[in-house]
Amino acid sequence: MKSIIHLAEKVPNRDRRFGAAPEYFPVVIKTGPRTLPALFTPAQISDAIARAEANPEDIPRPTRWQRIKAWLRG
Repeated sequence: MKSIIHLAEKVPNRDRRFGAAPEYFPVVIKTGPRTLPALFTPAQISDAIARAEANPEDIPRPTRWQRIKAWLRG
């Protein structure tokens, strides 16, 4: 799995409306040759983490090469 969302890269919500999140987490989604920007709220990140914890069988297992690289990094 190569996907990473860096929680340190949050951006403020400019022109915030009532009830909107004060900040977002920016990501880039690649679909073939296209790249699309996306913004996730802190609540969406929390929901995704809870979903992953509830369904660990759906998380892709690292390849042997990924495990070796992680082991070498310490």
